[in-house]
Amino acid sequence: MTDVDWYLVRTKTGKERWVRDQLTAQLPEVFLPLLEARTPRWGKLTWSIVPLFPGYLFARLDPQKNYFDVRYLPGVQGLVSAGNDPIAVPSGVVEEIRRRGVNGVVKIEEKEFDNGERVRVVEGPFRGFEAIFERYLSGAERIAILLSAIDAKGLRVVLPASAVTRFS
Repeated sequence: MTDVDWYLVRTKTGKERWVRDQLTAQLPEVFLPLLEARTPRWGKLTWSIVPLFPGYLFARLDPQKNYFDVRYLPGVQGLVSAGNDPIAVPSGVVEEIRRRGVNGVVKIEEKEFDNGERVRVVEGPFRGFEAIFERYLSGAERIAILLSAIDAKGLRVVLPASAVTRFS
């Protein structure tokens, strides 16, 4: 590995993987940290692997040698800079992100719901309703909630745990 610093490359929306693939052939090292997260898809929350920092990736480069090749690569918007000077990212930051992931993918474990916690139903016939979490049934796969709608006060509903999310 050559002795060059890490820099943060800003990409166009949705181009992180493409830019990573292009830069991998040109630079000593490129790192696109990914996140396994629940994202809405077709009205349901599903597990997906998405960039941990949308629109950004890390690249080891020599700004004197590689700046223009990186800066003007299609899909790149620029390097994170102070004025005209790209800012080096401490290698400890990149190493800590790598340490927290498996094969470059960070997974944030969802905290279980607490009894009495406000939740929102995100799928099924009660989608959009606010509710109060009551308890887990048969492990963490099914839950009981109390609907909070004005005309449904106290109505207990059993749903898959994936059908609700924290109230925000």
